[in-house]
Amino acid sequence: MQTRTKALLVMVFTLSTFTNAAEEIADRQHGLVGLRPLSRDERDHKANHGGSWAGTPTYADQTGNYPFVAEHLDTVKGWLEGDFKTKRMFFEHYWGIDPKFDDLDPKKNQLVKKIKNWEAKGGIIEHILICREYDLAIHRGHPDAKPGPFKEDTRILYEKDVDDIRAMFTEAHKQGILKYDNYKLIQMVQEPSFFATDKRFQPIMDKVDGIAYECHQFNRHWPLETGWSKPAPVIQGAKWTLAQDKEYIFYYGPIIWKSDRYHEFIERDWLETYWKAGLPKHHPQMHYYLNIFPHGSGRMRPVGPESDPHSKLGFTKWLIEEIKMGGHPSH
Repeated sequence: MQTRTKALLVMVFTLSTFTNAAEEIADRQHGLVGLRPLSRDERDHKANHGGSWAGTPTYADQTGNYPFVAEHLDTVKGWLEGDFKTKRMFFEHYWGIDPKFDDLDPKKNQLVKKIKNWEAKGGIIEHILICREYDLAIHRGHPDAKPGPFKEDTRILYEKDVDDIRAMFTEAHKQGILKYDNYKLIQMVQEPSFFATDKRFQPIMDKVDGIAYECHQFNRHWPLETGWSKPAPVIQGAKWTLAQDKEYIFYYGPIIWKSDRYHEFIERDWLETYWKAGLPKHHPQMHYYLNIFPHGSGRMRPVGPESDPHSKLGFTKWLIEEIKMGGHPSH
């Protein structure tokens, strides 16, 4: 009897949690603002992606210098030790890199392990940005990496991938490993509009909770007018996603800093160009997450304080004001 009562209480708690989340989306007039804070502290200085991160400014050094962002940021990636008051988290996860990582036994699976780790630290998992990262993985020491079903965008998951992951969540919850029996899976895409224009993607869209598109100020994404992230296809993909009653994450960064391409507030200018062209700005399921890790010329951009409008935290403060507080006169 006690076991049955406990199971019923868990089910009610789970249903209540997801009902409250749905009500929150219905009530708000804007989406979420998130941040991937890197470098967190000296532990990240050993990283080397887009150039060495050794000696790059850290968020740990800005303790006490970002009260506004700490109060109003909605989601954070990979760090619960900063000043941020939110415990809502997002993270990236790559499926199909190595069969042993994708073992569907909840006790062995890397995705389940990641969720369990953050939940044990008090984190609340808001979004899991997931994809098959074949293009990078196959050249970075993962010879068994496998692409998704479409050559136009090899990041896209198979339908079976999503079904397997959902079933695994259910089993992991049943075993007491995870707090919930389901989590939001956001399909990370490589191409800004393929998923919105090819009907073969629709069955996968029906199974995931939304789309995340990465927009960089580097490599093939440059320049904005003609690059990979030019406004028209990005806007097409975002609007199609929202029309499906799904969530869309504009995952913005890394951004440039002092270089021959830089001009003051270029990171804001790109966003304002998107908004003027029609990218939804205030929509409850349209989220803006900053992925401004050290890369290329941007590696030495100051992290803070938030009173410095050119810093990462200053940019985050501006974005929160624009998305959640109706904006203000442009710089």
